[in-house]
Amino acid sequence: MERLELFWIIHLILLMLFGFELILVMSIWLRGRMPGLPLTASPWQKFRAGLKYLLSLIFSRRIGPMIRALLNDGLMHREILKVSPYRWFAHIAVFGSFVFLGLLSTVTGVAVEIFPNLLPADHSLNTNAISVMLNDVDHPLIAFVNDFFGLIILLGMILIIYRRYVRKDQQLRTMPADGIIIALLTGIVLSGFLLEGFRLLAEQPLEPTAAWGFIGYTLVRLLRPLNAHWTTWYNGVFWGHFVICNALLFYTPFSRFAHIIMSPLIVTLNAAEETSA
Repeated sequence: MERLELFWIIHLILLMLFGFELILVMSIWLRGRMPGLPLTASPWQKFRAGLKYLLSLIFSRRIGPMIRALLNDGLMHREILKVSPYRWFAHIAVFGSFVFLGLLSTVTGVAVEIFPNLLPADHSLNTNAISVMLNDVDHPLIAFVNDFFGLIILLGMILIIYRRYVRKDQQLRTMPADGIIIALLTGIVLSGFLLEGFRLLAEQPLEPTAAWGFIGYTLVRLLRPLNAHWTTWYNGVFWGHFVICNALLFYTPFSRFAHIIMSPLIVTLNAAEETSA
């Protein structure tokens, strides 16, 4: 079985398991009391009421203030900027770059894995300039963007580590679980750089545009004299990177890191309540 075939089988199974995990987390949340419903309301009744409320907000005049709150406070975190530009930059560097690279990875997955298997090769969705670019991992723009934002995430992680473990900000209460999240995030970035470098080494000769991936290309120049079996190293780091990414995915819902994902939604809903008041 090819490596990518095995990857997709395992990946889909893990996504299904993650879906069950989210259902478990939601079932815990739905044990709480929901305004407007009796104490005897079932979790299913609470879920339907919450979904109905959310849809009523989306299709109402409050959608404008909600979107502004989502962008300004949920994603850009203006309040954090007012308190500490240092904290704001570290947060945006990590969270913002991860969101951007995640969206880019999703779009790339659709263009590379889904469209070619569902549509004729000459279909416009397969032959347009964007799809062609996304299919070329060594395209100058794709290579540079991945390395640049990966470097920004690494810089943000260094600032976070410094604030928690070196300077030790008094207002922060660091728990062992925080260290796990920080280690996983840092591991994803570092293993991603190694994965790119070993891929380039395994696919010799290099494409002329490979230097645009400036970190991976630098690793190639440093490691190539070792003359190792680079395909083996590439496969090993590929699965290591895969394990770290999934470890973060499964651990996040039960960690304090979940608030980074939930806070934009909470800010948006608060804005809707303030608009209706």
